[in-house]
Amino acid sequence: MDAPRVSVFMPVYNAGEDLVAAMKSILNQTFSDFEFLIVNDGSKDNSLEIIQSFDDKRIVLINNEVNKGLIASLNIGLENCRGEFIVRMDQDDISLPTRIEKQVKFMDEHPEYGLIGSWFEDFGENIESKLVKYSSDDTQIRIRHLYQTHISHPTAVIRTSVIRKHQLRFDPEFVHGEDYEFWVKTSAFCKLSNVPELLVLKRDHPRNITNQFASTMQATCVKVKQKQFHQMGLDLNTDDVNLYTRFADSEWNFDSHEMKTLTHLLERIQSANEKSSFIPKDVYSQYLSSKFFHLCYNNKSIGKQGWEMFFASSLSKKYKISLSEKAKFRVKSILA
Repeated sequence: MDAPRVSVFMPVYNAGEDLVAAMKSILNQTFSDFEFLIVNDGSKDNSLEIIQSFDDKRIVLINNEVNKGLIASLNIGLENCRGEFIVRMDQDDISLPTRIEKQVKFMDEHPEYGLIGSWFEDFGENIESKLVKYSSDDTQIRIRHLYQTHISHPTAVIRTSVIRKHQLRFDPEFVHGEDYEFWVKTSAFCKLSNVPELLVLKRDHPRNITNQFASTMQATCVKVKQKQFHQMGLDLNTDDVNLYTRFADSEWNFDSHEMKTLTHLLERIQSANEKSSFIPKDVYSQYLSSKFFHLCYNNKSIGKQGWEMFFASSLSKKYKISLSEKAKFRVKSILA
């Protein structure tokens, strides 16, 4: 059989009533040259019967007789996808009709990109729907990846040649954060982006891995962050990583002791990146210095010390502060 252009890949385990809508959203895409590879991972409900009830030749079913777990199923999918592109899909989400068409068009027009996502909307019972707009800029995604994933797994499209060439797989050492680690690993070999359009509806409910395994996921994410900083040239402990995450996530409440520790940490990070260029130096230095300025300016917990801490740090040398900003900062520090 001739290989399709796209392999849509969806692992399934006890998907329940959401599976029908998820499958229909793929089978009704405007782009049709795809196989729909579904790995049923030993479901104990009626998921297998639901999959088999669809009469569509594009569906390719792999049925695990026993439950092997998500990471094993993800790797089974990677090994069996035949398309030029792998489109990820989750069993309870909905791909909008033009999703595959628009993401394939982007990949065709930008061969240097090997991994992309898109904007998505969180929805579900008893929650307010929220449109999430991830950056489309490669460098900004890499900066984000130092403290959180910035490609949503069910929106992802992967260029198959990248994972074949570099033998990339999901790592069982990073359970409940395997996608985050996979994106970081893949980013060493290609550029990253997000199509700046809403293409996926992402269902939020209590059964989500994010909701069920929050503490395990948090610990795994720390490991992914440590891995990146190690590549930058720094070995950070868990406290360092968590402090950086609070800073990068725009938390403004740091006491004086935390500010001193954070300032030293940021100076170490900036110095390490200047040497390694793990992230483009000028962009990352400007990012760190700008966020540090706004932290010192907005942090009410340190009062007048904000002015002194900012200008005493080497980070201030990378921030082009305007005269009006400097005047407002000075007045604020005097009145604090």
